[in-house]
Amino acid sequence: MSEAPISEVTVSEVTPDLIAELYLRAEPYWHTRSGEIHMPQAYAYAQALLRAHPEASAGTVLAAILLHDVGYARVPEETHHQGLADAPSGWQPDITRLHEQEGVKLARELLSELRYPAALVGPILTIIGGHDSTSGEAHSLEDAIVKDADKLWRFGARGVEICRGWMGMTFEDFTAYVEAKIPTWFHTAEGARLARLTLDRARREHRETEPGETEHRETP
Repeated sequence: MSEAPISEVTVSEVTPDLIAELYLRAEPYWHTRSGEIHMPQAYAYAQALLRAHPEASAGTVLAAILLHDVGYARVPEETHHQGLADAPSGWQPDITRLHEQEGVKLARELLSELRYPAALVGPILTIIGGHDSTSGEAHSLEDAIVKDADKLWRFGARGVEICRGWMGMTFEDFTAYVEAKIPTWFHTAEGARLARLTLDRARREHRETEPGETEHRETP
């Protein structure tokens, strides 16, 4: 993967308060495709991956993960699951691209309203614009972290239950499916490690309790 350096001055402009405000502005657009569950979990996984990669631009990663799926708010709801790879009804790549394209437009609006550091906006929009359609490759460390954080929620107990429902699979079949995807889905060693760890925890909880009886803790 190639990486473009981001100035330390620009990074210093991305304060915790700025990220918190972006979180609040992005949240209303998460209430599609279980985004109200997926997005906070993906954000927590991104933070964990940033701890393993302190050289990455946190201002780029955190903004991109908070905004990566907001485009689904502007895509007809009846088509949402058609944008899911391996969906039982068949994958529609045009839906995947549409939510990325709409996400870029909406993310640009939100970042502009916040006066987000201009040097980071381009990389953020690039990541959002290809986070699913180019998921097999990473164009920067920040892109790799966002793509890994996006995938990790499928390995936790809540994500397994939601995603296997979308795909019409049993717990056992779905967990075997995502486990087999680890070598090709993840771009960082830490992402792959967290996927295995989180999946092991989900399987252990599934053996110990009936699904839905307890509140699951999935973030690292």
